[in-house]
Amino acid sequence: MVMLVHANITSLLDALVAGDEEATIRETLTLLGPENVPPAKIAARVGIPAAWGDSDGHPVSVLSVAGRVAEWMRSIPIGPEPGADQRRQLAPALPLVQGFVAVAQQVKKGLPEPHPALAEPLLPAQAQKDGGPLAVFSDALAKRDLRRAQSVLMGFYATGADYRSLLTIIYAALAHTYPEGGHPLSFAVSGTRLLDMANWGDRATAYIHWVTPLLLPDAPNVPAADAARDYAQQSEHDLGWLRKRLSIPKEEAAGAAFQRALLTADTQGACDAVLQALRGGATAMGVAAGIAMAAAEVVNAVPQGDRDGLLRAGHVLLYAHAVHTVTLHTQNPEVWPLLYTAAAAVNAAKPAAGAVSIEAGVRSSPSMPVGGLIAGSMLRTFEQQLSAGDTLGALTAARRYLSMGHPARALAGMIGAVAASRDATASQAAMHALPMTAAAAEEYLNLPKALQGGGNNPLLTAAIRMATELSTEHALADRVREAINARS
Repeated sequence: MVMLVHANITSLLDALVAGDEEATIRETLTLLGPENVPPAKIAARVGIPAAWGDSDGHPVSVLSVAGRVAEWMRSIPIGPEPGADQRRQLAPALPLVQGFVAVAQQVKKGLPEPHPALAEPLLPAQAQKDGGPLAVFSDALAKRDLRRAQSVLMGFYATGADYRSLLTIIYAALAHTYPEGGHPLSFAVSGTRLLDMANWGDRATAYIHWVTPLLLPDAPNVPAADAARDYAQQSEHDLGWLRKRLSIPKEEAAGAAFQRALLTADTQGACDAVLQALRGGATAMGVAAGIAMAAAEVVNAVPQGDRDGLLRAGHVLLYAHAVHTVTLHTQNPEVWPLLYTAAAAVNAAKPAAGAVSIEAGVRSSPSMPVGGLIAGSMLRTFEQQLSAGDTLGALTAARRYLSMGHPARALAGMIGAVAASRDATASQAAMHALPMTAAAAEEYLNLPKALQGGGNNPLLTAAIRMATELSTEHALADRVREAINARS
């Protein structure tokens, strides 16, 4: 079947502007089914007008994640029941509709033209300050000068420079910005994922308009971030030498000992562990992945039933995931101090002495996995356990599934699908459930081989915990499923 990359989504946008959820479901299913448009492309087409109208950050971030999860769901095997192939094609409507409803008001505000005027570009060559555009941009953020910061970003856009240059300036300026929750960097990265789906081009102006105010948090830095900044500014802790290293990467240097140091030492010890891992051969990407694994340990040490604690720990994991994504986006040394800040953030959130990870309660697997040996059947059993909130049962089922050699991407798709069944506008927990779950799942999928640990690691546990324990209302998801069944 031919897959359309471009399609008319006017009817979908009209439904969102009107606040008509039934029409939103219907138009989404039409685009996925008869039109056969890739889920990520639909998300991107809705996300650009949403970015023009979103001043909060969370709605567009939810939509960005929804597009990614929708693509993962395409990896879930087709079952033997009649209409299963049609249901798999339409199933990505579940996260997409959640994302669309989350941004409905933002689309209504951002769709009409003309869009807000952006600041006049300050070309990179015009940035007359020691340190160039980065110094000018950092100074603008420090002074909370929104128009000046926007003009620097518009300067990169006006020159036609690769958009990664623009992103590098943002990431480097945020190297030591970590208010409680770490939202500025997390938002900046989530917006780039949406623009990736939209192929950037002239859509970068929507991102610049959206992201610049979000880089100016009202909350102050947490003390650990300030300590990381002081550490990074010492000459012996500079990381510029990494650019010249030619040796074969040894990502195992960011393994168990490194992660344990992050969770047991003080702030300086955590930063020392980063430097030691890098000197031991780990790449910036490998160290960031190791930090994300340590953040997952923080999540897993939260007692079951402590939703507020899970949300706090989930924000740390979201930030660590953002830092890892930054290291994949750019290899500019100016962003590498983010590793110190991420390590300090995880260290500040470390569990209290004596806290026990939930993984200790995972039941041992019987000889015959529940649900049989077929990937599709095992995933259906796994889905039922996730939906029922059975964290330990779902963990056991996931490990059985992976031990059979079945693809992890399909497992991530199922975890994301269950997280997407939580109505994204119902509560703070619902607005965070999908992004936090997807961050853990994506970290799990992107782990360097040296850190995978045979598939049993804290990231998988964290993804399952947040999918099961951040449960809320699911009325919208139920209507999406009914509409899918009606078309299958």
